[in-house]
Order: sequence, then structure tokens, then C-alpha cells
Amino acid sequence: MQTQGVLQHFYDNEVEKRRLKYLLLLEDFFQASKDRLADDFRMSFQKICQQLKQQQTLQQKGPIAHITFSMLRTELLESNPHYLVEATDEEWFFDIHPLLTTYDAGWAHHFLEQYIEELSLYSKTFMGAITQADIDRIRLQDAKHFHQYVISLARYALPDIIRCPEYLALDRDVAVEIRVGEFMDMNEVVYSEDFSAKDSEEIKAWLDEQLEEEYPYEVFSHLNLAGGRYEGLDIRYAFFHKANLTNCHMRECLLIGTSFRESQLMDTDLSFSTIYEADFSNSQLQGANFQQVQGASGLLDRQKWEIPGYLPVRFTDANLEGANFELANLRGASFMGANVRNTNFAGANLEMAIFSKEAKEYVKLDPFQAASVIWK
Repeated sequence: MQTQGVLQHFYDNEVEKRRLKYLLLLEDFFQASKDRLADDFRMSFQKICQQLKQQQTLQQKGPIAHITFSMLRTELLESNPHYLVEATDEEWFFDIHPLLTTYDAGWAHHFLEQYIEELSLYSKTFMGAITQADIDRIRLQDAKHFHQYVISLARYALPDIIRCPEYLALDRDVAVEIRVGEFMDMNEVVYSEDFSAKDSEEIKAWLDEQLEEEYPYEVFSHLNLAGGRYEGLDIRYAFFHKANLTNCHMRECLLIGTSFRESQLMDTDLSFSTIYEADFSNSQLQGANFQQVQGASGLLDRQKWEIPGYLPVRFTDANLEGANFELANLRGASFMGANVRNTNFAGANLEMAIFSKEAKEYVKLDPFQAASVIWK
């Protein structure tokens, strides 16, 4: 019982604060280095695609349907940060000839190793009451937090990566999912495409049903959903690439990580929605209403880490002429290359938001906003 009490004291007073310390260090590193990390991820992904194409050329591999990056807990016990990468056909785990390779996630798990090393050193002051087995259990238990940054990187990097020639050259199934998770355990979709035939009116009717937990991660690309009433829907991490959402009612929607790339949202009302990490790049957003949306990048509270800090909302190269961002919280958002003529930013939080230098001549910002944004 005495040993158990010492172990509980160790958890309550040492583990939590040291875990927070190293997660915050990883957070700051990730946010500052995400573009370089995305380049490294792209090169690794391109090599995977080249290997797959070679197998397909030799008729050793059919159309690709799944690419899965898996953290291996057994490897972490050996301080090996390599993820298993499996590329499979529509049979997924039952594909008898998957492509197997690895991805080095040492950039994230380096902070896990530092954290565990510090805990291990400090545990020695407890005169053997804290064993190596206890430290190993903490490593395996807390690895999931550091692993979350690998998921965030994949989400950040893949929208651009999937346009690379190596991926486009692959023979792909009608639907493809790229996932990141743990081996033979939970994983998350970080990119999805589905070119199967879908009826826009049927999808609109389905969305009109306002079902719970049915729409996150779904693919709505290339559909005409214009004029729909989708208020209050949970559409987290859904894919609306090249969709027509003109004049839709989408107030108070949960749109965390939702991709609207190259879509039409003219005169669409997204006011009061939660849009952290949403991607509106290359979209037509003339007259869209983003009044009081919440989409600030970074951690919401550095005193209590729960998930990685949000990635910036992206309006890169979007047409935002006449859009309304009154009182929106868009700290760190990217407006690079966006048309922001006659865009209403009254009272919006644009701290560290990125604008093109060319926009400086015509975008209407108050003096505080103009001083707090980044001009590139």
C-alpha cells in the first residue's frame, strides 16, 4: 500500500505537470515548423506512391483504396518512432499483398522521449518505489497525446500533397481513405475522396434530416447542394471539394476541419459556426456571412492541454469580395492571395492573420487590426 501511495503521489504531482511541459514544447515546435514538417511528409508520401506505382506497373497491386499510418506501441518501448504504413486495396486489412513501409515520426516522439527521460531520472529519487515497468506504462499511456500531432500534420499537409504527380499517377479505387492511428486500433480519416455516383437531391434530403453523428468525415465533393437549409449540423472533417453550396443556410454548424476547397459558397450564411481548421482555399465566397464565427488557431488554453492547437483556417486564394467577418475570431488565419475587396472585418480578431502585401492597398482594417496582421 505504501508503494502504491508513492506511485499515486508520483502521478498526481510529477507526471501531469511534466507531460504538460513537453506537450507545450511540442505545440510550439509544431506550429513554428509545420511547413517544413509538411515538406518532409510530402517527400515520404511521394516515395510511398512511387513504390505503389512500381507494384501496379508489375501488376502486383490493384487499385489503392486505403493508406494507413499506424503508431506501433511495441516499437515505442524501444524508442523507435517509425510508423507502419500500409497501402491496401478495397479489402483493407484483408488485402493479402499490402505495401508495407515506414514513416519516421521522430520529430514528434522526440518530445515524448525527453518527457520519459526526465520522469525516469526523477523517479530514482523515490528509492526504487517507481519501477521501470511503471515508467513504461506511462510511456505507452501518454504516447497517444504526442501521436495527435502526427494526425494534425497529416491533415495540414495532405490537401496539397494529393495533387502531386506521384499520387495522381496511381490506379486508385473509386473511394480512397488515408488514415492515421494505432496499429489494429483506433484511427482517423485525414483525407478522403469518393468518385462514386451520388444524387445531389438525395444527399440534400439526407442532410435535411438533421441526423446526429452521421455527417462527420463524409465526402460531399462535386455535389450541387445549393439552397439547402443545414443549420446546426455537425459536419466536422467532411469533404466538400468542388461542391456547390451557394445560398445555403449553415448558421451554427460545427465545421472543425471541414474542407470546402474549390467550392462555391456565394451568399451562404455560416454565421456563428465553429470553423477551426476549416479550409476554404480557392473557393468562391462572395457575399458569404462569417459573422461571429470561431476559428482561432493555436491552443485555447495553455494551462490545460487537451488536444493540439488548431491549425489556421485557410482562405488562401479565395474570393471574399463582399463577405462579412464582423466580430469573427480568426487569429492566425491565412488570407494569402485572397480577394478581400469590400470585405467587412469590423471588430474581427485578426491577430497574426496572414494577408498578401497587395491587399494592403484596398482591404479595410482598423489601425489595431492592421498592426496585428502579417503582410507577406
